[in-house]
Amino acid sequence: MRVLMAALLLGGASPAFADAAASFNAGKWAQATKEGRAEATPDSLVLAGRAVLTQAGYGTSDKRQALAMVVEAEGDFDAALVKAPADPGALFQKAVAIGYRAKLTKSPGLGKDCRVRFEAWRAAHPQMAEGWAAVAGWNAGAISTLGSFMAKAVLGAKPAEVEPGFAKARALAPTNPVHRTVYALAMMDLDKGNAAKAAAVLQGVGQLPARDGYEALMRAQGVQLAAALKAGDAKAAQVLARRLQAFGGL
Repeated sequence: MRVLMAALLLGGASPAFADAAASFNAGKWAQATKEGRAEATPDSLVLAGRAVLTQAGYGTSDKRQALAMVVEAEGDFDAALVKAPADPGALFQKAVAIGYRAKLTKSPGLGKDCRVRFEAWRAAHPQMAEGWAAVAGWNAGAISTLGSFMAKAVLGAKPAEVEPGFAKARALAPTNPVHRTVYALAMMDLDKGNAAKAAAVLQGVGQLPARDGYEALMRAQGVQLAAALKAGDAKAAQVLARRLQAFGGL
């Protein structure tokens, strides 16, 4: 739910932004943030914020620090939206940041705000896999956190959105390792009985191309979870899946 096309990131970029994109592609998050902000275009600011979100979600062990980083990244997306109010990447990542704040603060209001934004983005860009995966992932996360009944009552979650949404994302972007990995993580988070589904979707994930550092990170997670599932201990695989998700170590 957090990936933009690498080609779009590089299209028409100045040398500074090309440097930022190269840093992001290499997983050099701090450098990508610095270079993206220096360029200060809508696309480069989105890239800078994405780098901060990646560090917050997957490289931070302190919840207060993680929340501060999410707020910092949201500032990059807001700055991008000032320059280009309809920018799809900035709108999408703004919704991701709000969802992260909802998760870290356990705020139902922010959670619902995130859902509405994801649904609106998907409606505006129905051929983009990210929207389908984002809505599916939001619903899966809400149900896993609150249970099906409370997730529906409190947040408006819809269980029927989960598997079809992930399937649509994979159909639209069949070689993207992110959608396979996120689906498998979500299924295992929901129920260790989904081990067979998760293992099936992760077959060959290590051979899929990664266009940037974030996709490489998610591909590596997919490989790790696939190995755990192959070992046959569904409970251990579920524990791993929960730890691998954004902020799973907090």
